[in-house]
Amino acid sequence: MIVQRRGEKAGVRANLFIAVVLAVAALTSGCDAVSSKANGVSEPLTPEQSKAQVVDAAREIVQTLKLDASAVVFRRSSCNDQHEAPFRGVVRIKYPLASSFEASGSEVEQMVQQLKSNGWGENTDFKTHASSLAKNQVVAVFNPQAKGTVNRSIELYGECRDVTTTKDSAGTTEQIDLN
Repeated sequence: MIVQRRGEKAGVRANLFIAVVLAVAALTSGCDAVSSKANGVSEPLTPEQSKAQVVDAAREIVQTLKLDASAVVFRRSSCNDQHEAPFRGVVRIKYPLASSFEASGSEVEQMVQQLKSNGWGENTDFKTHASSLAKNQVVAVFNPQAKGTVNRSIELYGECRDVTTTKDSAGTTEQIDLN
C-alpha cells in the first residue's frame, strides 16, 4: 500500500509538472507570436493611431486648401498582397469635378504648390503616376479627374505600422466628419 501511495504522489507530481510546462510553453509562445507579428515594424501604431494619422492629415489638407469636400471616407488597407499585418490607414477626400481635364490639372498644380508652402514635400518613395506629396509620414495622392467619375479625390496613405489589425478586423469604409 505504501508503494501505491508513493506511485500516486509521483503521478500527481508528474501531472503537475506537465501542466506547468504546458502553461509556460503556451505563455511563451503567445508572447513570441505577438513579438514576431511586429518583426520588421519599428514602433508599431495602434489601429486608433493609424486612423488619427491620416484623418489629421486630411483635416489639414481640407482646411489649408479650403476644399469643398463632398465626402471623406476612412478604411484600413493591408500593406501586402496576403491581406496580413501590417496595415495602414487610408482616407479618400472626394471633391467636385472641375469644368475640364485641363482645369483640373491646373487646380491640382495650385493645390500642390499651396501645400508645399505649408510643409508638404515631394520626398516620397510612394509609386504613383499622379501628383503626390508627403508630410509626417503620410502620403497624399491627387488622383486625376477621369471621364465618367462623379468627383475627384485625394487619397492619403499612412504608415504601414499597424500590426494589431487583421484581415477580419480591418472592417469596411467609414464616413468621416472633419469638422
